[in-house]
Amino acid sequence: ISVAIDGTKAIVGAYQNRGGSSNFGAAYLFDVTTGAQLAKLTPNDPGAFDWFGWSVGISGNTAIVSALRDDDNGSDSGSAYLFNVATGTQIAKLTPSDGAEGDRFGRSVAISGNLAIVGSDSDGNGSGSAYLFDVTTGTQLAKLIANDGAAIDNFGVSVGIDGKRALVGSRLDDDNGISSGSAYIFSTVPEPSALLLVTCGIVGFLAW
Repeated sequence: ISVAIDGTKAIVGAYQNRGGSSNFGAAYLFDVTTGAQLAKLTPNDPGAFDWFGWSVGISGNTAIVSALRDDDNGSDSGSAYLFNVATGTQIAKLTPSDGAEGDRFGRSVAISGNLAIVGSDSDGNGSGSAYLFDVTTGTQLAKLIANDGAAIDNFGVSVGIDGKRALVGSRLDDDNGISSGSAYIFSTVPEPSALLLVTCGIVGFLAW
């Protein structure tokens, strides 16, 4: 259902892979040079019909895998997981600060260096949104929405990220006619370290 590649590693999602009698989902890591399977990724808290593996991404030694129908914040609220590519172990589970039933957080994921982005159906009536996370800490950094977002735009249906720039697709945006679609570039993605410095400065000021 989903694929991504970086360097000599590739990842493939299988959202209906069976665990016991239920469809828990899985993702597989492969060596691009040899085609050999390196690992099968599954979450520490698998749930039936979570659709783990719906969307995948990989950058360096970190992989991201979404579980579109995970229920941590309500039915089909969704989540995403970070994995260590070298060991196949789970690093963190990502959920948004305002997650809610039916958000389908994880409909799309991408990762670049220390930043990950996750698309979501949230913000009501299918307008959609995307969330930025610090890969190192699993901390949510920002929520991205379209300046001209409208109902049923499907903003967040696809996402990409490279360095400090993020790209978010809006499949049903109507700028050039009904459901003509568009994409938005965000060029001021915050650096995790910069946010940390700002936070520490605020905390220090308040303490003083």
